[in-house]
Amino acid sequence: MTPRRAGTLAVGSVVVLALLVVLLVAWAATIGPSGVLRGTGPDRVQAPTATESTSEAPREDPEVPTPPEEGTASTASWVKTLAFLVNLAAAIALVAFVLLAGRSGVRRWQLRRFNRRRVSETDSVDFGVIEPPVRVAREMLADAQEQRRTLLEGSPRNAVVACWHRFETQGGAAGVERRPWETSSEYTLRMLDLVDAYEPAVSRLGALYREARFSEHELTEADRQDAIEALDTIHRTIGVRG
Repeated sequence: MTPRRAGTLAVGSVVVLALLVVLLVAWAATIGPSGVLRGTGPDRVQAPTATESTSEAPREDPEVPTPPEEGTASTASWVKTLAFLVNLAAAIALVAFVLLAGRSGVRRWQLRRFNRRRVSETDSVDFGVIEPPVRVAREMLADAQEQRRTLLEGSPRNAVVACWHRFETQGGAAGVERRPWETSSEYTLRMLDLVDAYEPAVSRLGALYREARFSEHELTEADRQDAIEALDTIHRTIGVRG
């Protein structure tokens, strides 16, 4: 079961339990304390019928219970009302406890998920800062001749575009993934920055790429030559600081 599905099931269980408790409270509130705390009570003492009164002489029965006093009846009603209110308060407290417990559980699950994601991102950052520069530099140098050959083939426009895109291919071959928010050019510039390529040469080749990619006029052979010189400079300065 995935963490997302487990969290959804946990939240659903809490909601269902809370709804059941709420329905119980609503039922108790609807029928009132007299309905919830209803008892059979003491048996009523029936008065003697008219036939019995004429056939038998009246006599005193010391075992006949005396009717409850008014204060006793009001006291019993007060006790029932108090018991109902206590039960209602307990039910409300139970609902609040269930909701708080469920919310706390969801927060703990979200925190664990956030921590796992943070650890994963930290590993990715470490991988992207320490090791990939060496691997990206190796991929660029291994592909240097083929990349230069790309600049010599076809029209200057297509050659410059294909040459620039090879930097993106080299970064992917080195294991450095493109971030979701990065454009193709931003990813390429990040790869060139990782290997400390000579910035003026990178800027010149990037400008030629944008001109070839987005302008309407054709590039010239002079532009092709500028691109070759910029690419050669990039290859010579890969891994060189300062």
